[in-house]
Amino acid sequence: MNRLDMISRLRSESFDVAIIGGGISGLTCAYRLARAGHQVAIYEKSTELGGLAGSFERGEFIFDYGPHEFCTKNPLLVTALEDILGDDLVVREKHAAQFFNGKYVDYPLAPLDVLEQLSPSLALRVGFEVIGQRLKAMVNSLSDHSFEQWVASRFGPTLYQMYFKPFTEKVWGINPDALDPRTASNRIAFNSVFDYLIKATAFFLFKRNDFDSIHSPLKDKFYYSRRGIGTLCQRLAERCREVGVVFHSGFQLQKMDRKGDRIRALHFNNGEVITGFDYVVNTIPLTHMLASLDEPHRHLPVKFRSMVFVFLEIPQETLSDYSWIYFPDKEICFQRLTDFAHLKADMTPEGKTGVCFEISCFPEDEIWLARDEDVVAKVRDGLERAGLLAQDIPCGSHVVRRQFIYPIQVTGYLEMVHDLLTPVRSLRNFVTTGRQGLYKYCNMNECMEMAIDVAEQIEQDVDRFNYDLGSSWKGAGLEHERVLQAADLKPDQD
Repeated sequence: MNRLDMISRLRSESFDVAIIGGGISGLTCAYRLARAGHQVAIYEKSTELGGLAGSFERGEFIFDYGPHEFCTKNPLLVTALEDILGDDLVVREKHAAQFFNGKYVDYPLAPLDVLEQLSPSLALRVGFEVIGQRLKAMVNSLSDHSFEQWVASRFGPTLYQMYFKPFTEKVWGINPDALDPRTASNRIAFNSVFDYLIKATAFFLFKRNDFDSIHSPLKDKFYYSRRGIGTLCQRLAERCREVGVVFHSGFQLQKMDRKGDRIRALHFNNGEVITGFDYVVNTIPLTHMLASLDEPHRHLPVKFRSMVFVFLEIPQETLSDYSWIYFPDKEICFQRLTDFAHLKADMTPEGKTGVCFEISCFPEDEIWLARDEDVVAKVRDGLERAGLLAQDIPCGSHVVRRQFIYPIQVTGYLEMVHDLLTPVRSLRNFVTTGRQGLYKYCNMNECMEMAIDVAEQIEQDVDRFNYDLGSSWKGAGLEHERVLQAADLKPDQD
């Protein structure tokens, strides 16, 4: 018996399912299972639920960790949102920009901005490059081996060098040539941008005045909560408690005991050892999960990008005309800001706004190790460079550091993750899911859908769990609509 075992406190819980992690994936799975009659316990290392999808209050302000828009066209998931959030559910319009070539340009590039804010020669060059690349694709099928190749073969070298390359390096911390092309195909709206650039170029050449029919592709609608996206997780946690889900905070997974094809015990860093469960659902980072199983993984480049969040309380109604802005300029430390006043939610006091700045980094980087006041000074310097806020305007500030934000999807990452999950696939009572648990760069709605899928598989008492590692969620072999119909997120009606 090792020292860990000697000092541990053995606890045999009468739970069917132990869920590791209390983010949106863990909460959704827990509620679905508890509604179906299962006894569920959630083990969370923090004292707060929701993870990156959480919110926090500072005086009169409510802050989210960046722009957590909830985008879905699935009517069943919308119905679930309406039920959980009630009157707090609102619909907002996207209005984003990029600080491109020293000017603010609609994001993605819209024709009016291409023609009016960029120089005519640059606009023409970009337009013709995109058209040329599209025509090439019609003749020859595209074979993309990296993020760089995917972007350059569709947008041309000018846009790639001016915008995509510096922004990608800023966010991911590696050369775009090392990123998997699926990262680009999942995140960049190519066809819509192509159509708009075609129209823009036609206008410039033929002076056709039909801009009224051209709309920015990002001015779509999304779902949000009046008091921050964290309200969704808070309400979901309340629903969980109502149906008997038990929460344990301060539980950080340290080790999992495996016997044959089953997980038999969970060891946590507080000395607790949990046994007596039928299933384990993991939502914490894939690397942590593998380490708890003593599975080798260090030789594979599976790594997460971390984030320094800076929150400013600004004594003016808005910071700019946009809800959020992207900054490829490397002289500006943050890659994106979110102006919460534009969301028209109950998150900012009258006459003031709260703004979140995101700085991607690694824990060994200078910005991560810097003092909070120095980080805030860098952010304010960037704001001044961007012409958004003078240095002499007093602002309240708060800095938060979070690890394991973005899974860095290097070339061939799907194959790597598939190999990493090989020992996990043999386990009959263990499944990993969510952004961190499956190493997938997915949104909140996708996390909820994957969690519902896992719950349904447990309900079916499957012999082996299915894993979908594709570029987008497909239901792990189950029909999308049928999975959500089985979600049963609505409460009993009197």
